[in-house]
Amino acid sequence: MIFNLPMYKKFISMHSVVDNTQGNIQAIAFVTTFLESIGFDIRMVAEGDTEQPTIIANYPGRLSDNKIVLYGHYDVAPVNLQACWGSEDPFALEKINGRLYGRGIADNKGPLLARMLALQALVLSGNPIPTIMWLIQGEEEITQGDRVAQYVFENEIPAFGAKVYIEETGFNDLDTDTQISFLWSPNLTASQLVSWHELLQMSLDGPRIEYRHLNKLNGIEACPLLSNLPKDAVYMGFGPNDRLHFIHQDNESLDEGKLSKHQHQFETFLMNYALYNHAS
Repeated sequence: MIFNLPMYKKFISMHSVVDNTQGNIQAIAFVTTFLESIGFDIRMVAEGDTEQPTIIANYPGRLSDNKIVLYGHYDVAPVNLQACWGSEDPFALEKINGRLYGRGIADNKGPLLARMLALQALVLSGNPIPTIMWLIQGEEEITQGDRVAQYVFENEIPAFGAKVYIEETGFNDLDTDTQISFLWSPNLTASQLVSWHELLQMSLDGPRIEYRHLNKLNGIEACPLLSNLPKDAVYMGFGPNDRLHFIHQDNESLDEGKLSKHQHQFETFLMNYALYNHAS
């Protein structure tokens, strides 16, 4: 698998921050054009209410009856002091000592694009694919006021009727190089979710499975995914981040090898989930 650095550079270069009309238009076009090219049906929701509307991308599935909801976002946090970055320009992706530096590479453009490329590879492979609803919002980094994604998710999630929900990213333990996978539910206990361990173990690299969700800056109620999960939802999170990623801060970065690995693992996970027969 070849790491497509030019595509990551192109996506990072788009200033999809709050109140940047052109940057958000570019990021939306980048995501929607790519997903439409591999067979996703695209709907834009709340375009009249915000310059950062929600993208709803649906894939009909192939050789599978399983459904899944994916979550991500194309907006990024603003840059406070460009002079504090080790790279020349926060919006010009730069590789330094094996890490990729750029605003949004860890939160969430890097993982989002890795998953888009994983879907492209999976579609071309002919292997089974679950029915997918991909909720890609543009207001994750807005910290004040109402976000239209809240009422969008409130309507879309129950209408789709999936059991499994995949968070925008996940973590790696920097000291042991162990992957960490979140496995959680609003109502189901850790012991009730044990039957899902096999799917994560067969798809990832010997992950440490933790019963928790991704920490959110403004809490569960401010996250349109977490706050709208059905009570018996199975929530999972895995990805390339580590404690050096510095999201929302200067010198945001990701390890290039872990980002590339995530692309491969996400393809594997979706193929395995398409065929997964969960024991109730």
